[in-house]
Amino acid sequence: MELTLDILGHADFMGRIRKSNLSPGLAAFSATVESVRELNPEGTLLLDAGDEFTIYFWGGLPVVGGLNLLGTDAMTLGNHEFDWGQEFLEECIAGCEFPVLSSNVRQKQTGQPVAGTIPYTILGRCGVKIGVLGITTEYTPYMVEKLAFMPFEVTSAIEAGNCYIPEMREKGAEIVVVLAHCPFYIEDDGSISGELWEIMQGIPFVDVCIGGHIPGDYAQVIDGTCVLKAGFGQASLGHARLLFDTDARRVVDMSCEVLHTDRESPGRPDIQAYVEEAIRPFEEEINEPLAESQELWKMTLAVESKLGDFLADCVRFGGQTELAYMNATSAGGKIEPGNVTRESIIEVTRFNDPIHVGTFTGQQLYELMELVYEPDRFGKNASLLISGFHAELDHGAAFAYAQQQKVLTVEDYPRLKEKGSPENNNAPF
Repeated sequence: MELTLDILGHADFMGRIRKSNLSPGLAAFSATVESVRELNPEGTLLLDAGDEFTIYFWGGLPVVGGLNLLGTDAMTLGNHEFDWGQEFLEECIAGCEFPVLSSNVRQKQTGQPVAGTIPYTILGRCGVKIGVLGITTEYTPYMVEKLAFMPFEVTSAIEAGNCYIPEMREKGAEIVVVLAHCPFYIEDDGSISGELWEIMQGIPFVDVCIGGHIPGDYAQVIDGTCVLKAGFGQASLGHARLLFDTDARRVVDMSCEVLHTDRESPGRPDIQAYVEEAIRPFEEEINEPLAESQELWKMTLAVESKLGDFLADCVRFGGQTELAYMNATSAGGKIEPGNVTRESIIEVTRFNDPIHVGTFTGQQLYELMELVYEPDRFGKNASLLISGFHAELDHGAAFAYAQQQKVLTVEDYPRLKEKGSPENNNAPF
């Protein structure tokens, strides 16, 4: 006999449970989930690849409650789960009514998993055991504020896979899913590259591999594995459909697709009511008009944009400093023409990060920019948004360690005549 198993995967809500210009909202997303689950209620899994607890206005617990109501079956920790420290993280995990996974992040002092997490879980559907392994991007320590991540350390994802995938098989898992908050990049020919692909090459075979962390929908079967990435801001949902032979006890056919959320769908009434109740205390504040936009401002991660310049200028103004920089990946989305509300700004800044103020020299600024554009780091975390200085780059040059520099000049234009190019001196800024 053959039976159908539907595995749904998504990631990166980033706290956006309310419908807005950039997100269809949790209620509309629930309709996408139910479009599959209603057809196969006993054979459907809903898996979450992380970056969900990010503080918006309403904090992490309303997001946790929404994920519970949605019927989440398991979740992997993303890097942004760690943004607000250990107490915040553990409180959110404790509120989850489903397994929270991470096989390669542990407590530094004890070597034990993050409190409340397990490396993997084995779930049953229609008499089939499905092992789900959680993997968090190894780049997490470089994307989380240092003090917030200090209690933790990241270990090798490939070593975790080589340890736990055979263990899950030994415990009876007939299907194995890697649920990874890790990026991969889609090449022109449809192939993929990046961290998740490298992990897949180094671990035993798995049936489904679900990624996250960056935008870009993907659904392809590669060498017998369904590879999915979808769900950024609830806009889409990855769907792997497996045909399982109960006599042979193996998957005999598979397909995968990306389902797109209908922004106009009301979704489940209980989830709509839940979201309205959660955000009611913040409605007046988030709808406060701040400005009027005359044109579209859209974020770009690798090159300069008006929105990126604006946000970096805001950081410089807020910190009352001469220069400012911030991660491009700490922002995103767009500001559309028309009324700009407080929520419009929150949506493009995303993570409500604190502004840190310090002093460093022009030479240190130059070295920072050189490190940012080291190929592997640039590929994972993109560029910086900057204010108060210019940087001229040569992306065709090799990295500085090969005795050739990508950063040609860094200039502090308001004080250029007074101090000269900052990279040539140790004057503090």
